[in-house]
Amino acid sequence: MKRINLVWCVLLTMAIGVSSCMKDVSSRDEEKIAENEAAIQAALQADSLGSKAVRDSTGYYYIIRKSNPSGLKAQIGDAATIKYTGYTLNGTKVISSTEDNKTEFSFPVNGGVYWPGIELGIFKLKTGEQATLYLPFYLASGAVDRVNIPAYTPIRLEVEFIKTRTELQQIDDFITKKGYTVSERTPDNLVIVRANTVTGDTIGIGKSVNVKYVGRLLDDTKFDENTSSFITGSPNTIPGFDRAIRKMKKGEKAVIIFPSKLGYGKNWTKSILPYSPLQFEVEIQ
Repeated sequence: MKRINLVWCVLLTMAIGVSSCMKDVSSRDEEKIAENEAAIQAALQADSLGSKAVRDSTGYYYIIRKSNPSGLKAQIGDAATIKYTGYTLNGTKVISSTEDNKTEFSFPVNGGVYWPGIELGIFKLKTGEQATLYLPFYLASGAVDRVNIPAYTPIRLEVEFIKTRTELQQIDDFITKKGYTVSERTPDNLVIVRANTVTGDTIGIGKSVNVKYVGRLLDDTKFDENTSSFITGSPNTIPGFDRAIRKMKKGEKAVIIFPSKLGYGKNWTKSILPYSPLQFEVEIQ
């Protein structure tokens, strides 16, 4: 579920009160926004809890079906896990986490890579809560035809918020799952798990080094494997990777783990989502 550019134009216009961004929104888009609003209003009238719906300033509506006052709120950068099923307003099922992602779906909160309605709606919920989100097309699948979802289609999304995990919690969960014994951990959670013991000095900064590595996400999905030669402390190296290598010795092997602030941060690549903690198996040659 990829986001669409239109929503950011709409949100920007709302935020700063100018119309320049809306030049990119065609008259057809404007007509469909009005049609979506009318269709959602009709759906709310048919919903037994429709009178309790709350409209967000961005244009979607939400109804809390099951409340959990003691639940946790998602924070920017967390990994939020939800179950969801999406329907057109006539009741046709078009998407489901059960079908798309086995049973659950996790995403980086405010990462900007999925439906804007999901990314915005998660902030209205606490863990353990269930809700219905009524999403206009620009917060759902967009203004082009998708598999099972025609262009400009408003969506009713049934959502259950399962859990939210900070990056630190994700790292700790990973270490526990692997049964690792941590050799060193810095205050900003750069973790080194050494696999062997060698003598000599640590590499330090400004040294030429040759490193064989395999990079993975914390679910063990591999995103890179290579042998790299570089000068430690150089600005074009991932900070967490570089800092860990400086603490190691020639001939040493280790698993290094670090949060996204020492990696790619809120940026993302084809293989790495925003706010992703990373792990590397490394060997200093």
